[in-house]
Amino acid sequence: MKWRFADLPIRAKFLITLGIPVMGLVLLIGKQVDSNLKRSRVLGYVSKQAGNIRMVGDLADALQQEAASTVATMEGLVPSGRQLELARMRTDARIVRINDPAITGDAVPWTPEVLGPLDDLRTRVDQGRIAVVQAEQQYRGLNLELMRGLGEMSKYAIDQEVSNKLFAHRNLLAAKQALNGIRTTVLRGLLHGMGPAELGGLNERIALYETSMMLFERDGSANMLEHYHNTFQGPDVNFLRSVIGMVEIKRSTQGLDTDPGQWWALSGKALDRLRAVEARSIEGIIAMSNEVSQDAQQRLVLVLAALLLVVGMVTLMAFMIMRGLRGTITEVTNAAAALAQGDVRANVQVISMDEVGQMAGSFNTMIDTMRSLSASADAIGQGNYDTPVVVRGEQDALGLSIARMQNNLRAAKERDMAYNQVLFREKEKLERANERIRVLIRETHHRVKNNLQVVSSMLRLQAGTLQDPRLVQVFDQTQGRVASMALIHEKLYKGDDLAQINLAHYIKELFTALVQINKVSGNIRYRTAIDPDLVLELDTMVPLGLILNELITNSFKHAFINKAEGFINLRLHRAGEAEFDLHYNDDGNGIPLEKQLHHADTLGRSLIESLVEQLNGFITMDSDPTGTRYHIRFRTR
Repeated sequence: MKWRFADLPIRAKFLITLGIPVMGLVLLIGKQVDSNLKRSRVLGYVSKQAGNIRMVGDLADALQQEAASTVATMEGLVPSGRQLELARMRTDARIVRINDPAITGDAVPWTPEVLGPLDDLRTRVDQGRIAVVQAEQQYRGLNLELMRGLGEMSKYAIDQEVSNKLFAHRNLLAAKQALNGIRTTVLRGLLHGMGPAELGGLNERIALYETSMMLFERDGSANMLEHYHNTFQGPDVNFLRSVIGMVEIKRSTQGLDTDPGQWWALSGKALDRLRAVEARSIEGIIAMSNEVSQDAQQRLVLVLAALLLVVGMVTLMAFMIMRGLRGTITEVTNAAAALAQGDVRANVQVISMDEVGQMAGSFNTMIDTMRSLSASADAIGQGNYDTPVVVRGEQDALGLSIARMQNNLRAAKERDMAYNQVLFREKEKLERANERIRVLIRETHHRVKNNLQVVSSMLRLQAGTLQDPRLVQVFDQTQGRVASMALIHEKLYKGDDLAQINLAHYIKELFTALVQINKVSGNIRYRTAIDPDLVLELDTMVPLGLILNELITNSFKHAFINKAEGFINLRLHRAGEAEFDLHYNDDGNGIPLEKQLHHADTLGRSLIESLVEQLNGFITMDSDPTGTRYHIRFRTR
């Protein structure tokens, strides 16, 4: 007789299969899993810190801009404090974001105490209790603390390429900070001259800037350096470099023949270019950190898969062996006896001559008794509820269950058919009612539009009979307001949506209508920039349309007097979940100062402010000989 492994005693199979070598292999793979798990956690932490480095860098940049605005305001280069206020708002927004644990997670990027003196510094600046030089030094100290925190955060990068990119990025941030210091120091030198101490500080910042940029170009990747050379160039950058070079040569700011305002504007543009390079740099670091982290996770998955495969194979072999134990044989034999009464379905293939094979032979003798019930259950499952079910007695639990299921399913099918018929009829009624409502709403908007057009026509005819130019102007303005509301109702009844209006289409047609009403010549151009597919409800569109009518009509009537041509720019973008920003400006003559003082008392301005208040918003206006600019932020209900 031929010897087979399957014919050996169960205990012998178990000892051979689950030997000591298998246990050693499991322990070895388990150690590898633990090592890869720790590496994956470290790389995941580094990936999170890369994102936090970007937030700290954004905060440092906002603080640098606030410092520059503070110096410009205190030196009188910027007459209004609006720029400084906006810079402080940006800094506060960055601080709120970096303190949000939902964004930073467990990887805390900084300690809030770093910017503890900021509020006191702002108060001293506002009250004039600090000199410009001291204010700039304190802002620089805060930035140095943030940069020191970035250095601590980048120590955890265990991947060499990521570490090199982080080092290059830190040098780029240091160069930008030094360039900010150069900018403000040169400004003070152009305004007031420069002493030996300030000149020494300027030379130190120039040296730091050049050294940091040299290290950045040494350690930066080829793609990053290509982007840097393509971005950090242009007239403003050339101007910046030439001024810095002349300062290095002359060792003074005297004789530069450079206007402080020109220096401040062009150096600011050059800094904006460097900020764009900084943003590209940190994006590359984040992408590479995520890639390295994902690669580590993939390796961990492979090791885990290997471990699971080994454990699975061992478990499978153990199961195949242990199922032949005597206790299992007894349990399966009892289950086979229950199966003969219709309790369980099973099918066993005889693959050996040991105890398990003998059990399988006994089990297979009961298969035929279950096939009729299996066929009945399959037919019922396919929807044939009239299939006969054979029940072999009170002990045939499976047969009784199938019979009850058949009766229940048949009754449920009949109930569902009746319910479906009722629901179908109700659905048809609702659809007909809904269609009638849509027709009524559309007809209402149509009639309102027609009535408003009649009012507009009557106003136009009445204006033609008037001799007083002021009355004619009032009638024209009223006609424009009525036309803006009529256009809203026209868009509603012509569109597919009876409650919302596409804002871009509406504004385009409103411009066309107001050009005709005000008889505007073709040398006045306009441009709009609206968020794509932006739609608003009727209760928002009516006051917004009236606001736009007032702004556009004012520009047509007053902005371009004695000008050969004119330009209007209108932008409307989403600022939050239910907030929107409207920016409107023209390049007309502007509103004279004496009229600005009484401008709030006019009907048009009062109407605009009332409408903005209806929209739960606020309005700001700025006017000078180069034009008039409006900013309106409003909320939808």
